[in-house]
Amino acid sequence: MSRDKIIVQNAHTNNLKNIDVEIPKHKLVVFTGVSGSGKSSLLFDTIYTEAQRQLIETFSTFARTRMPKLSRPDVDDILNLSTAIVIDQKRMGNNLRSTVGTATEINTYLRLLYSRVGKPFIGPSFYFSFNHPEGMCTYCHGLGKQIKVDLDLFLDIEKSIREGAITHPHYKIGGFLWKELITL
Repeated sequence: MSRDKIIVQNAHTNNLKNIDVEIPKHKLVVFTGVSGSGKSSLLFDTIYTEAQRQLIETFSTFARTRMPKLSRPDVDDILNLSTAIVIDQKRMGNNLRSTVGTATEINTYLRLLYSRVGKPFIGPSFYFSFNHPEGMCTYCHGLGKQIKVDLDLFLDIEKSIREGAITHPHYKIGGFLWKELITL
């Protein structure tokens, strides 16, 4: 049996329905898919949990009693696992553009690779930079989300500004921002 692949057999954690997969080792592997397709279940709840469980089993009894108790994931077998490190999925810092790629600077190297090797379909190679305005998504402006105001929730058109037409809590009657609007 080849040891250059992690082999997962019959994973059925959360949304996974009896999944068999072979993941190459010593390669950059990316899991993509729609929300709820089982990416996190496969990576975090199955592969990472089993790697941590196997690692903890190598510790002394004394050390194991002080470690978290990890149950075996809902999978028939996982072969050829190595020690795993997980990088949290939470946003890093206050900037929506801060990612693992920007924090580790791998994003810079990937952008350089794509700008040299890739064939841009929208223009010059600097479009591979998310920091260039012409390379950003026109829908979300490179932030990955779009902020919209629901005017029906924000304004009560039956009232004047003095009567509390702006329903946002920061503009409550008598508040600082409400007074700023009234004195204009």
